Amino acid sequence: MVVVSSSDEATEAARVAAKGSDVVVAIGGDGTVADVATGVYGSSAALGIVPAGSTNITARTLGIPRSATSAIGLLAGPNWRRTIDVGRSEGRSFLHIAGAGFDAALFKGADPQWKRRFGWLAYLPSAVSALRLPPSRVRIDADGTAIEADSALVLVANGGSAVTPGFRIYPGIAVDDGWLDVLVFTAVSPVEIAGTLASAGRLRLDLSPHVVRKKARQVRIEAEPNLPIQLDGDPRGSTPREFHLEPAALQVIVPVP
Repeated sequence: MVVVSSSDEATEAARVAAKGSDVVVAIGGDGTVADVATGVYGSSAALGIVPAGSTNITARTLGIPRSATSAIGLLAGPNWRRTIDVGRSEGRSFLHIAGAGFDAALFKGADPQWKRRFGWLAYLPSAVSALRLPPSRVRIDADGTAIEADSALVLVANGGSAVTPGFRIYPGIAVDDGWLDVLVFTAVSPVEIAGTLASAGRLRLDLSPHVVRKKARQVRIEAEPNLPIQLDGDPRGSTPREFHLEPAALQVIVPVP
């Protein structure tokens, strides 16, 4: 086992391990899992996950047990290797969701100690602050289709849940369907925002007039003013930014279906 203290160290340790290992295991939350997946990407090694973060959405969406003991037991078998898609941006992988705007500001503002103690509840104070982020004029190229809108949140989704696996952000998003789902949130007034939140609470954002969806494999986001970027919960700079999908690019150790 290698103990690391930074994202870059996790990726490099995984890259080295993947050269001589059949399985490389990430012990941590969604950001750590993405760091290790970045190192494993392009190798023949599979990714194992022992959830140890505040939300562990990637692991939970894939059915990996929340208990560390049970997750370790899964790695010993019986298990199954599920092939999933991998999102990529500037040399880094994301397995779940990348975003520009509100969600990136939310993740950046969350207190690390609170995350360890309170899980997803630690994001509530930063969510209140992030709600004050003004909309930008965004320009999106999704496989050659242009989208322009005033927006404070653009999601580039590989997986389809937020906070818990049961909270589906939009119908029809899957980690192994060969597509990224671009969701542009155009609500700007208090009434529009309230209506969009209500649709989200009913798990029916597809009925909201303030969410534009486009499936794509190549995505570029520009914004004026620039918006912060996150990849699987970790802040990663700001727009402009490009994203693309590598279909069926990673095997993950999961329970037998």
